[in-house]
Amino acid sequence: MSTLRELAYQIDPVPWVREVLGVEPAPWQIEFLRAPRGASIIALTARQAGKTTTAAWAIAFCMLYTPGSLSVIACPSQRQSGEAVRRVKDCLVKIGTELKSDHVYGLELNNGSRVLALPGSDDSIRGLTVDGWIVADEAARLDEDLMAALRPMRARRPQARLAMLSTAWSYIDPFWSVWSNDNPAWIRLRATADIPGLFGAEYLEQERRELGEVKFKREYLGIPGGGAASPFTWDLYERATQIHVPIVQPGPVFQPPAEAPAIRVANPFRDLKVNGAFR
Repeated sequence: MSTLRELAYQIDPVPWVREVLGVEPAPWQIEFLRAPRGASIIALTARQAGKTTTAAWAIAFCMLYTPGSLSVIACPSQRQSGEAVRRVKDCLVKIGTELKSDHVYGLELNNGSRVLALPGSDDSIRGLTVDGWIVADEAARLDEDLMAALRPMRARRPQARLAMLSTAWSYIDPFWSVWSNDNPAWIRLRATADIPGLFGAEYLEQERRELGEVKFKREYLGIPGGGAASPFTWDLYERATQIHVPIVQPGPVFQPPAEAPAIRVANPFRDLKVNGAFR
């Protein structure tokens, strides 16, 4: 590989993915890979849209071209985090990178770069300082305390990137709270099944029939299933908590009618005769 080509790869990870890994990234993956240093990225995806693979490309690239860097991956369970690290390993092994350390929950290269698979709780992850990638995979299923522990990992390393990737789950989970807010600091990416070319129409129709409308929308279209865990749907909740303003303002017309004043009636027993005589 020429020196100029190697320099080009260091500047832009997209040609590296195309030419070295031999994969053509989708438009949303290109935007993810080209996110600037220090970026906060949130990606709402369908199942099997390639979110974990995309994060693996980004971390592998960072490990190669940022010596001594540390990246972390957090999933709902450490087993899932370990599988994500394995994706990173597959990228590195594919291009012949020598690994200094290789175990289920972490990798290290000879240049000192590392990636760690974090457990699904915040109890044992505090104290890490990350300057590469902080990836929260299936972020909608992560505990709020875990997300709160991940964010400060880049407090001393502002160049670190934070990525939340997930399918939809509920309207109150940590992922949706960020996705639905209007904070312009987040780069928002979407890779759901309504994007042409992501999945075949026949496959999607079969999945819709098998899963049902609510689960299909959640798994493939990025629409949370508000009624999945409760008999009350999100629509019912919004209607019940909405403040209704009456068309006619409250006033005397809405009050009970006033009682009529009492009418004095003479006592008919007052002047009764007893044995023909008045009392």
